[in-house]
Amino acid sequence: MKPIARLGQIVIGGLEWLGGLAGLAFTLVRVGPRRPWGIDDIAAQMVHLGVRSLPIALFMSLFIGMILAVQFGSALRDFGATMALGDASSLALVRELVPTLLALTVGSKMAAGISAELGSMKVTEQIDAVAALGADPIKKLVWPRVVAATWSQPLLVVLGNVIALLGGMLIGEWVYGVPAGYFYETYIEELSPNDYIQSLTKGTVFGFLVGMIGCYQGFSTKFGTEAVGMSTTETVVAISIWIIIADFFITMMFF
Repeated sequence: MKPIARLGQIVIGGLEWLGGLAGLAFTLVRVGPRRPWGIDDIAAQMVHLGVRSLPIALFMSLFIGMILAVQFGSALRDFGATMALGDASSLALVRELVPTLLALTVGSKMAAGISAELGSMKVTEQIDAVAALGADPIKKLVWPRVVAATWSQPLLVVLGNVIALLGGMLIGEWVYGVPAGYFYETYIEELSPNDYIQSLTKGTVFGFLVGMIGCYQGFSTKFGTEAVGMSTTETVVAISIWIIIADFFITMMFF
């Protein structure tokens, strides 16, 4: 009976986690849009979460484009079709690889930082102090971070798509002899407005998940020095799982 009991505990724990996350989301939707909107706090969080993530986002996007171009170019060269490298790379990069891999790397970094920051505030009772001063912790702490993450992630995806295109052009030109101009033309011609919308939708949904899960894990941190580390680790795991799940459903929706 022990394995069955353990499975039951996992299921119940997962349902409690989903219920708590949903409750935080409903509370945020209710209190977040009220004035004051906290524009200054949102801008500060966008700098903290988005602008400071630019180096890793640019690095990841460049090598994503280069790696995919190498893989596709090697396969196309066997058929004498390396000139189709731009067509073959565009859909995979814009629809799937750039938004998903940036969410799994940059998004996990954002969520872990949010969770660690709020978890430390929870352990040191700073969140209770915010409430004692008459401010709503959800409005003051959660709202700016969720909005900033939701806005920052799609902007990073847009920039990542451009940098990935550049990486593919470099590999096409230097390794497979595909002119950069021709690579660019075939790359752009293969894409439709629906592909760009799908990429931005994934970035926006992933950003919302990053902000929500990071904040919920931070607010759920237990007391003790080890609790912050455990909460941060659980945040990264949860982000990875839910981004893959959300990616599947968004892809099915667009197809």
